[in-house]
Amino acid sequence: MNISEEQLKAIIMAGRIRPRLERIAVDGYGEVMRRKEELPASLPGISSLRDFGGCYLVHGRYLLHATKANKLAYSSMIDMNPTPEFLDAIEAARQVTPATEFETVRGDFRNPSVVTSLRETDAALLYEVILHQENYVEVLKNVCARTRRFVCIAQPCIREELFTLPGAAVMLQFYDEALKDLLRKDSFWPKEPRAQKFTTAHWMWGQTTSHLIEIMRGFGWALNSGCVVDNVCGPCWEYPMLVFAR
Repeated sequence: MNISEEQLKAIIMAGRIRPRLERIAVDGYGEVMRRKEELPASLPGISSLRDFGGCYLVHGRYLLHATKANKLAYSSMIDMNPTPEFLDAIEAARQVTPATEFETVRGDFRNPSVVTSLRETDAALLYEVILHQENYVEVLKNVCARTRRFVCIAQPCIREELFTLPGAAVMLQFYDEALKDLLRKDSFWPKEPRAQKFTTAHWMWGQTTSHLIEIMRGFGWALNSGCVVDNVCGPCWEYPMLVFAR
């Protein structure tokens, strides 16, 4: 099928309609971390929360802040490597919320059988983990299946303006190093060893904010609230913080 120049322009213009989220600038990544804490802490009426992969570097900070703020009945972490600092932080949290049931699952949530064995929770956190999953749509599907009310997602997303149409994503892992270096400029993406096959410990995907929203829509979850931080990831990236509800 041939597409005329006018038709192509119409398609491109239609693609410029992006999610109309509040766009903000913050004073450094510390403010982003504070806002990420407040996302689950402000969810109405939840009594249980699970963090998927929330130990690396932050030692369960976001899970435990919400647990203590809302005195949750059930607080769960699933991580391949629960850190000693996280385990110590649980003991400190017990002093604040002695009635909370704390669960730590040492496991890989990329494995569907691991996730399907988990108890359901009211809410779930997916912070800076989706861009490291080779099958991230399946990961999102499995998380949604074990979550009753809210899913919070926060991570760097490649800017919508780099794509003609919304809902886009790109595999970055095997790009030439010169192109990777351009995309890394002033971002969180560190210089990494050259990958010859999928390496989930490294940055794999450039997912747009609209891409994540449309995947969640496909599983029956609507965007409940959110914002996009414009000034913490350099010229090629933005940082959305999104809450989805069934």
